[in-house]
Amino acid sequence: MKLVFTGIQGCGKGTQARLLVEKYGFTLLEMGAELRKLADGESELGKRVKQTIESGALVTPSVVGEIMNEVITSQTNDKLILDGFVRNEGNRQSLDNITNDYKVVFFELSKEKAIDRLLGRMYDPITGETFPSSFKVNPSTGTELIKRKDDNEASILKRIDEFMNNTLPTALEQEKQGKVIRVNADQDVESVFKELTTKLGL
Repeated sequence: MKLVFTGIQGCGKGTQARLLVEKYGFTLLEMGAELRKLADGESELGKRVKQTIESGALVTPSVVGEIMNEVITSQTNDKLILDGFVRNEGNRQSLDNITNDYKVVFFELSKEKAIDRLLGRMYDPITGETFPSSFKVNPSTGTELIKRKDDNEASILKRIDEFMNNTLPTALEQEKQGKVIRVNADQDVESVFKELTTKLGL
């Protein structure tokens, strides 16, 4: 089972992904983490990614496609969660070229609720994981959580606009293909997880 997690920033998909990893043995692949891993390595692709990141440029769609291919095809666990892999139509096409055997989980949350959550959330500077404002340390590692520098209103609105203009239309296109499972993210964590696992048949 391959799952593509998508949803507006602050929808809680990272939390739900971690729960699927803990309780059902999924492997979580996050594009940001995979980029950093590659950049730290010695492969030809990793060197190109590192140069791009260091120059401050965006990783090109063709390189994102190469990264997807390398990351997905190297996995031995067939239960995968892909987070941050499909942000636009180009990413969707790259994924479809690698595999067509996946479902998209679309976590639905209003723009207003997303902004409220993002302004209050905390961030683990070591793992990159995000947590609700009620968390002060990462429960897995004990690392003290901090506020993300880009979790200010201007940056948040920019990221949400990117979602609305690129990621959302892509998800709606995938829905026409019968690939999308919608989950109401405007609930507490346990209720979202119950709805998610029920709809996935877990």
